[in-house]
Amino acid sequence: MKALRPLLAAPLLLVLASCNRGSDSGQTTSPTSGGGTGAPQTAKIKIGYVLHVRNDFTAVIERGAKDAGNALGVDVEVIGPASGKSDEATAMFEGLIQKKKDGLVVVPMPGDVWVKYIKEAADANIPVATANMTSPDSAAANWFGQNEYQSGVILAEELVKQLKAEGKTGGKVLAGICAPEVAVLQDRYKGLKKGLEGTGFTVTDAKDVKVENTANYAAWENQATANADMVAAAGLCSMDIPNLAKLKTRSSGKWLIGGYDLNQETLDAIKSGTAQVTLGQHPYLQGYLPVMALVQHLRDKKPLPKGWVNVGTEIVTKANVDSIYPRETDHAAETKWYAEHIAKTFGDLAGLAKPLPKAP
Repeated sequence: MKALRPLLAAPLLLVLASCNRGSDSGQTTSPTSGGGTGAPQTAKIKIGYVLHVRNDFTAVIERGAKDAGNALGVDVEVIGPASGKSDEATAMFEGLIQKKKDGLVVVPMPGDVWVKYIKEAADANIPVATANMTSPDSAAANWFGQNEYQSGVILAEELVKQLKAEGKTGGKVLAGICAPEVAVLQDRYKGLKKGLEGTGFTVTDAKDVKVENTANYAAWENQATANADMVAAAGLCSMDIPNLAKLKTRSSGKWLIGGYDLNQETLDAIKSGTAQVTLGQHPYLQGYLPVMALVQHLRDKKPLPKGWVNVGTEIVTKANVDSIYPRETDHAAETKWYAEHIAKTFGDLAGLAKPLPKAP
């Protein structure tokens, strides 16, 4: 995942220039070499992207989607509810169907709720891609994300390393899940549990710590009080590490922190040593690649990927956070790094697709 090669200078400069103009400029740009599309079109393809919630994590998905629009010369509209409520997101999705978008992307949380709405788009002959969350029973034939179960195993392994480095040989790990009904989060928890087997460390059942940020902090505060003997806390969602870091600082906690995603607050917590490990799942790619797949399908008549396109999992600790930090906190650096990475790694999306990963 980390091997890179430079793009040709002209396409790379085009990506950066397009990003600076913004997705609403109305200008048509030539695609980059990473997109693999044909000549510029006069009539822009219009893609809609519905997020499951608005927060720092999904802001990265949005940047990836809009960078794809700029680089490939298409219009990308990204929307999503601040509340995280699925009924608001599905209403937004239906609105994009009514606007007759050429293609749609959605983060379908929870997956079973979205089956009906994705079928509505399919019945309207609008191709749909999914990212981050799965909806395996829907008409969407592709998904862009990481191996969620394996990421849980990785999180457990990294936490054990950190705990043993602190001289711990056993104890309780408090696990929190922000949306218990979501399959990919359940898979993370199953992987975490599996990864801790035989280590001397045990994990609690997955406590519901809520999606909304204020409610998430309050839930963690209650759980930390109820589990004062824990040696570590493991959060399975993007808002968990920032809130756990605040809670740990305010309560002078001695427990370790592990979790997911690379927003700046999380990376700051890793840099300071307040949190010990976080796993990145490339939300930028979860924004960019589905848009690219739809454009290649609509413009170049390439088949959509069938199945799972693995965006990869990154392990970030204090040992390597300084090398990751610039890419995740500077938008120009982010665009440049991913332009190179996409060109190197994702030239043939259909060829990369494989069956959806499943927890054992």
